[in-house]
Amino acid sequence: MNHVYLSFPSLTSTNDYSKDHYSSLDNGTVVMTKHQTRGKGRLGRTWVDEEGALLFSFLLKGERYEPFISFLPLIAGAAMEETLLEEGVKTQIKWPNDIILNDKKCCGILLEAISDSKLQALVVGIGINLNNESFPSELDTATSLYLETNKQYDKKSIMQKFLGHFDELLAKQTQGDSAYYAILKEHDYLKGKELLLNYYGEHKRVTSLGVNEKGALMVKDESGKTIMVTSGEATIVKNRR
Repeated sequence: MNHVYLSFPSLTSTNDYSKDHYSSLDNGTVVMTKHQTRGKGRLGRTWVDEEGALLFSFLLKGERYEPFISFLPLIAGAAMEETLLEEGVKTQIKWPNDIILNDKKCCGILLEAISDSKLQALVVGIGINLNNESFPSELDTATSLYLETNKQYDKKSIMQKFLGHFDELLAKQTQGDSAYYAILKEHDYLKGKELLLNYYGEHKRVTSLGVNEKGALMVKDESGKTIMVTSGEATIVKNRR
């Protein structure tokens, strides 16, 4: 996939810019910024950033991407996993859209669709804490590569490596090769863990069985019933002493 790069000192969010201008942007366009004034995470959350973070979105235009909507965030997660492993950093993929480093979140992925009567485009937003030196005290579950490795990372290099891996994994997926899934299975953060699952407004205590090839989380509830979860929020149950 060809990528055109647009860079801005500040935006409300790279996803917002991509959605607002998608009709005039080429497929594969990458939108970058140093700072987001209204960065977004899943479920309406705010993404807190600082200069050390790598913030970008890229555009996938056309109906041909519709079959992959449910697991595109996991393809992106697998691509980021490969990228960070090349840097010598061992991370894990947390369903549906996070990258975890030493049990803390270092990267979030946000997929947004643009539709009228049919799918017009998908925007894949990436926020990864690369060189952040600190976080607000309330974000005690966040970390950066710098804080964990004491190394500085080149933003452009990380972004380009990620896009190369994403393009390769997506191209394979369009040909029926779920190469991303082998990466996901090997680095699945939730598999085997006890979770508190927000499932259609009901909180259920479950055990994760892993993610299937379609991007759904498979869990077993307390009665032993297996449930396929396509959306929701999963929190790891901490062991109590």
